[in-house]
Amino acid sequence: MEPLHPQQAISKEQEEAQKQVWDRLWSAPISYAWDRLSEIVLQGLKEAVDGDFQGKRILEAGSGTGKISLRLALEGAQVTLVDYSKQALEQSRFAFRHKNVETAGAWVLADIREIPLEDDTYDMCWNAGVLEHFGLEEKVRILKEMCRLTRPGGKLIVLVPYSLCLPYRLGKGYAEAAGSWPYGTEVPVASLQEEFRLAGLEVELETNIGFVQSLDFLDFIPGSQMLKQWAVQWYDALDAEEKARLFPGYLLLTAGRVKPPVSV
Repeated sequence: MEPLHPQQAISKEQEEAQKQVWDRLWSAPISYAWDRLSEIVLQGLKEAVDGDFQGKRILEAGSGTGKISLRLALEGAQVTLVDYSKQALEQSRFAFRHKNVETAGAWVLADIREIPLEDDTYDMCWNAGVLEHFGLEEKVRILKEMCRLTRPGGKLIVLVPYSLCLPYRLGKGYAEAAGSWPYGTEVPVASLQEEFRLAGLEVELETNIGFVQSLDFLDFIPGSQMLKQWAVQWYDALDAEEKARLFPGYLLLTAGRVKPPVSV
């Protein structure tokens, strides 16, 4: 697949190829074991909403495995998972059933640019690892659709690969050159503030998380295991200020609040 510039629209051919990528990935066995990256994402969501998820109505637009939404359901949220991959939804529904929280979930097979649900329904809409597969216009369209579904004052949160994260970029670049990159067209992002502004959202937080998790992308490079192990030990020994200043994380987290309608 040809690389996609952040400002370009994705072609129909690229879109269909991307869908095939996800159908292939979600058709394979999926582990729902909790891991460090999932915990980092969960804590990022908690920070963005300033509290817990008990009783919240939450929609994940482009849910994939649904692993994080499953955890939100276990913490008391009512969650709706939206994806255009039937395989992904079937996998996640089985996981919810296995954990006895199927009644806390709803599953919608749909394109996230046009979700057949009512306006102002959710306290929070979010996704992770989705918008980097789209150009600017489509990103804004998706954000507007998520905004439509979120009640005034509710939160919209997006996580995407961060373009300033070196280990992620090194591993991805090597894998793409070697033809072993499994995730299709993916453009890392430096900021989503412009996209949020164009979608009519007020950005409240933009930060990056998960440097240690970015080191997993070095696995694409043969012989990198010793370097990776040393890097983890060295990073863990640094103080918090050095970690934040010198080593951007794998994921950029952007959170905004849906504005109430303007009174006339």
